[in-house]
Amino acid sequence: MIIKKAVIDKANRLYQLPPDIFSFTRERTRPMAIKKVDLLDLARFRWPVSMEPDKLPAKSDFEPAGKSELSKLKGTLVEWFSSFAGVKLNDTKEVFIGGGISSLIFATTLAFIDNGDIVFVPELAVPLYKKATTACGGEPVHYSVSFKDDWRPKFDRISTRLGRVARLLFLNSPHNPTGVSLDEKEMEDLIWMAARENIVIINDAAYRSVSARPPVSLLSVEGGKKVGVEIYSFAYMFGLPPMPFGFAVGNRDVVSGMEMASSLVPAHIPKYFVDLALTAIRQYPNQQLRTMRQHLERTEAEATRFLGLLSLEKCGYDTVPFVWASISGRKSSRTLASTLYRRSRVLAAPGTAFGDTGEGFLRFSLTAPAADYQAAYDRVKRKINLLKAGEQ
Repeated sequence: MIIKKAVIDKANRLYQLPPDIFSFTRERTRPMAIKKVDLLDLARFRWPVSMEPDKLPAKSDFEPAGKSELSKLKGTLVEWFSSFAGVKLNDTKEVFIGGGISSLIFATTLAFIDNGDIVFVPELAVPLYKKATTACGGEPVHYSVSFKDDWRPKFDRISTRLGRVARLLFLNSPHNPTGVSLDEKEMEDLIWMAARENIVIINDAAYRSVSARPPVSLLSVEGGKKVGVEIYSFAYMFGLPPMPFGFAVGNRDVVSGMEMASSLVPAHIPKYFVDLALTAIRQYPNQQLRTMRQHLERTEAEATRFLGLLSLEKCGYDTVPFVWASISGRKSSRTLASTLYRRSRVLAAPGTAFGDTGEGFLRFSLTAPAADYQAAYDRVKRKINLLKAGEQ
């Protein structure tokens, strides 16, 4: 009996997803100008907190946490938000504990977006919000984040006909890649507009603890909890090693929807994760957070030196673990990123990977070791000297 091979087309939504930030590195049209040299990755985010040797887990630690343990963690979060963020949460029903940031954002769109529903997403931003919206059948509509407004988001589209039918608005404060954070007045205005148009705000506040001066929380502003939630990572918030473990706090109806959507593919949350989180919350701000901030400061000093060599100018804010830099003459960001990659094996993220308003900018990650920036400086400097010698 002959079995015919099954042929099935991929769903159209897969072709509508925005490209990956580093898709330019997979181009094969031009050969590499430098070979057999290690890649210096100055672009990707690699959380610089490692596991302490005396806290390595045993096999039994990876058993799933029970309801009582998760309830205890929720109660501890409620106390922390009251003490450190000025946010009063009524009870643990306003807290959801699940997977990482991406998982929580996808759960949100899965819970509240039907085919054709409009979702406001920032343009400039990481592609995550647009991907989650598109994957769930929604229509992402951009609101502007651009250089001409000093990277402050413009929410004027909320007051148009689009705002009357929109379901969600994704906010990223502090903003990746520029570091902009909404102040209290801007947050108040956004909350008022969202309440008027019945739009739910989802604030991705992943990098809230990167700066010693925490930004304004959506939930600390009057009415914020009525219109939205904030999403966090336990690792980035409390200085833990990188792990797919996060939480959302705020409007209990939104939290309930996230729980229902997440139950389709439940996150595995080991007891070990819960124990680490409880200790870190009680010791906040702990030594790991202080060490992380020192790492970012050291790396930023070397990054600034490297930017000077490339005639790049820092134009972002110190609230995220990235450097947002402008290219002299606003030249093509993709061309410069590709040139660095091909000629020097140095990886930087082109600004256009975050949206059209990123043209003329590059993003560098401060989570890379300072030694990598030193090595990149030396490698590019030698290349520049060789080019000058060739011209002479």
